Amino acid sequence: MSTTSIAEPVVRDALPVPAIPPSSSWFASPWIVVAVAFGIRVILCLVSHRVESKFHLGLQVIGREAGFIAWSLASGKGFSNPFPGYEAATAWLAPVFPFLWSIGYRIFDPNTSDGGVYFCQFMNSAFSALTCWPVYWLGKRVFSTRIGLAASWTWVFLPLAILFPLEWAWDQSLSALVLALLLCAVYKLREAPAASWAWSAYGVSWGIAAMVNPTLSVMLPFFLAWIAFCRWGIRIPSIRPLLTVVGFFVLSILPWTARNYFKLDGLMFIKSNFGLELWLGNNPVVPPGAIYSSQLHPMNNPRQLLQLAFSGEPEYMQARQRAALAFIRAHPGTFVTLLGRRVLDSWTAVYDSHEDKWMGALHLRMEEIYFCTALSALSLAGLLLALRRNTFESLPLALCVVVFPIPYYITHTSLRYRHPIDPLLTLFAVFAISQIVCVAYDRRLRVRGNLA
Repeated sequence: MSTTSIAEPVVRDALPVPAIPPSSSWFASPWIVVAVAFGIRVILCLVSHRVESKFHLGLQVIGREAGFIAWSLASGKGFSNPFPGYEAATAWLAPVFPFLWSIGYRIFDPNTSDGGVYFCQFMNSAFSALTCWPVYWLGKRVFSTRIGLAASWTWVFLPLAILFPLEWAWDQSLSALVLALLLCAVYKLREAPAASWAWSAYGVSWGIAAMVNPTLSVMLPFFLAWIAFCRWGIRIPSIRPLLTVVGFFVLSILPWTARNYFKLDGLMFIKSNFGLELWLGNNPVVPPGAIYSSQLHPMNNPRQLLQLAFSGEPEYMQARQRAALAFIRAHPGTFVTLLGRRVLDSWTAVYDSHEDKWMGALHLRMEEIYFCTALSALSLAGLLLALRRNTFESLPLALCVVVFPIPYYITHTSLRYRHPIDPLLTLFAVFAISQIVCVAYDRRLRVRGNLA
């Protein structure tokens, strides 16, 4: 096996273009890109609040659990009270984002000020803007400097990357940043010494990632397998460092797991609500053409709320999971149909666009479907071209795109659930466009040569 083929990425520019002149060097700085991205998001946030009656009436609905838990933390009641009518210790959400939002509520009382909402939106805008840096780094590492720069500037203006920090008071922007940074670390670690402290730091980073969004953890085995194969190819020890990563990952999530066990009398991985989410997407009363039963959520259904309150979270979630699995076994055809709808929605927003209040207010539902479909098609083309060009170097990015959405296909989908891989979709889409331009440029040169 060739050492160069694994250890050294193949980096080639798609088109021979001159270097950026000194007068335009600011354009090539990833930190300038981050600053511009943050400025755009903050300005649009302020503008959206000027027309609050049109856009922000639903904010505390679509970010309700996170907001209520954040306020509970800020008011000294602990990690509890995810929505009215259920005032108890909870593991409904992963802890990091509500803890961060609670800082805003410690500064601004929601009863007298909207400062806590602004704090959350500015925080999410910062996470989204900072994502430009790992997008640039990954593009430079896997493709070329120009691809990385073009992708980072694309992220600045990507509608979804702008909209979600303002629309959703949730963890999707932080999750996108965390996954992109973990991917950067994957490429850096594959040649790190076995005794390096970086392995311990990487394990702790995965623990933090799991407490931001547990679904991110589905990528950990694939990343470790890729690192192990890389190190095996260049004959560098891998068993000890990979065990270090796993060990520190477990140690990092252990305190929160213990807290959940003693507070809720149940053993669970970070948060408790998987059983409910599985059941909401797989039950006999999913509306025709829909992908899940929002009307059965305890926030919207008094009967389910009573069952939750009397049973407690662990028992309630286990009961919902058993009901969902029983439905799937009894109606495999219906499950496959629902699964197909959710796959389609993940990549085209055909259902999500009708549920999105902002898209309705802006009258952009069809435009969102067209945009998401085009982005998905370009990203798929870029993924296939990247794998063809340099399979092994592109594999971690491609695995994220393929593997990460699977849990949501099984439960239920939303564009914000997919958002953690949107930076990678942006990279692949930009690469696909560069290759299309390259082909067009080559054909033009050939035509000129034939005419000459």
